[in-house]
Amino acid sequence: MIEAYLTIALSFVMGLSIFLSMPIVFHRHTSTRHMIFFNAVAIGILIFLLMDIFGNVAAIFGNAIGFNAMELVFIIGFTLSFLFFIAPKENRELNKDPKRTSILAAIGIGFQNLTEGLVFGSAGAAGIIPIYLVSLIGFTLQNITEGFPIAAPLMGLKQKLDKRFVTGAFLLGGVPTILGTLVGLVFFSNIFIIFFDALASAAILYVVLVLLHVNLRRSDAEGAGKSRAIWLTYAGILLGFVVAFVVNYL
Repeated sequence: MIEAYLTIALSFVMGLSIFLSMPIVFHRHTSTRHMIFFNAVAIGILIFLLMDIFGNVAAIFGNAIGFNAMELVFIIGFTLSFLFFIAPKENRELNKDPKRTSILAAIGIGFQNLTEGLVFGSAGAAGIIPIYLVSLIGFTLQNITEGFPIAAPLMGLKQKLDKRFVTGAFLLGGVPTILGTLVGLVFFSNIFIIFFDALASAAILYVVLVLLHVNLRRSDAEGAGKSRAIWLTYAGILLGFVVAFVVNYL
């Protein structure tokens, strides 16, 4: 019983560590080029998360023989979710709805964190100490970087941000870690992980495309500085990917 309480307490540390990146949202004096760079870093982090998700999913698929229900669940979940996100909405332009982009990033990250919580909870319940400790350190570090894609779309907005909205977005990204841990302590299923990874990857891919679109629009607006803005995008994506890779490796 003590082990279960400890696992739950540590899941709060993992899940809420995402808030360490929240202060950058309220940095008001951000130039267009800085926003381009920060968006690009967020894209790089999200691309790594996508690869991480697909790697986990492929590992589960690799243990199965032939085409099976798990692969079908992933394909259907991913396809329907992505189609829902890209469905046209009246009076909405991608680069003029940063709050929606932030929420969708939080949803995608939240689904991914839910599956990580399941792994952490099940490792704690099984008493697998090495996996337990590695998961704690790795997921905590990863969650800190995952707050950045939630924050990036909101940076530099002219209107004053509602702190309750920002807090809600970060909770949406971090709390699923705790919920997944609670479930993982008593129940574990690969189908469960596959389903939520499908939803996470669809949301994250959509946000990557939106942030890239926003950066291209902002680069066009730079005029003579367009070339430099595009190179900032390349550099930011590379930096975000490398940071996420190093954090995950550690």
